[in-house]
Amino acid sequence: MLITIGDLGRELPNAHPIDLGDNHPTRVGLVLVDAAVDSGTLTKARVQPGFSHRGAEKLFEVRDYRQVLMLADRHDWQTPAHGEIGLAITAEHLMGLVASPRATMLRTLLAEFSTAACLLAHLSWVAHRANDERLTVDILRARGTGRELMLDWSGNRVHPMLTRLGGMAADVDDKWVSALLGWVQAIDHFLPALDAHIDSFPDGVGILDAAMVEQLGLGGPVARAAGLGRDLRSQTSALAYASLHTDSAHPEALNTTPVTSSGSAIARLHQLVADLRTVSLLIRACAAALPALDGPIATQLAKIIKLPDAEAYLALEAPWGPAGFHIVSRAERTPWRVHLRTPSFANAQALEVALAGCPLEWVDLVVASLGWTIGDLDK
Repeated sequence: MLITIGDLGRELPNAHPIDLGDNHPTRVGLVLVDAAVDSGTLTKARVQPGFSHRGAEKLFEVRDYRQVLMLADRHDWQTPAHGEIGLAITAEHLMGLVASPRATMLRTLLAEFSTAACLLAHLSWVAHRANDERLTVDILRARGTGRELMLDWSGNRVHPMLTRLGGMAADVDDKWVSALLGWVQAIDHFLPALDAHIDSFPDGVGILDAAMVEQLGLGGPVARAAGLGRDLRSQTSALAYASLHTDSAHPEALNTTPVTSSGSAIARLHQLVADLRTVSLLIRACAAALPALDGPIATQLAKIIKLPDAEAYLALEAPWGPAGFHIVSRAERTPWRVHLRTPSFANAQALEVALAGCPLEWVDLVVASLGWTIGDLDK
């Protein structure tokens, strides 16, 4: 990521790189922020995503519905499972198709697994900024173990490609579930260190209050850090959240009470850590529920699939907020229109507001608190 100072981006020799660490998602692609600075404080910012347009929506529109799912986890590769799950469930709604309870639970587990991997990547900046080598290694090891777990389940380390129309391509066994529980236990172990480092950063920087969250259409941890208890997981019937019990004394699967309401950059980072704790509980709940769910995980479908002449929209809770999927069908083998609502775009837009008034030395704090994936940002 580069910040250019002066004349809003026309003087590239004044570019200052913002390094969020070797393991942070911003390392993948270029985002340019044109900025005006007065006495060491950034007074105005304009975000330019760069020239990484992937045309994901147009690619979907010239593929049949099975091929669409194979491509759907490639625009936001930090949380690929939400793409394939979201489009599959939207298409299934138009088909009048419902996956089996076990397949639905596996999808829920996959979504939470993907969320954990994404949040770990974004929180790697905390260890980088604090210069905590042990925490850096712990996060890197957890991310590597997560990729190996995905490899064992799907045959792929990054892009799962597990979701099929009507179900899933592969099941998990007891050995894999045991390894998964060990993984979340290792993550739980270093979450207090993340919170402690976040507390050492300055508060009152990069504020996005509840009113601004509403105005910019933000969601997920950004909204929760501003005091808005929004979480689509507590509302959707498309996945198995309503049937999960994370604590016998508190049977509700999700506690959407925000941990803070200040809307500052450190509030958003604390919320990411809180979200990881929630993910850990949900993964454990999925693992506990799976043994009681028998039955097939796939549905036998015709070789050629055509959806009815209709349209449908679905939104899932992705790591950074609502990920929306809109399919318009004209009763052909390929969708007539596919539109994605991506959290990355909203967060990058909010960066212009959050950076105003930020000291230059803490620009990286604000940037790290508003996550995006470059392919999801410029889809």
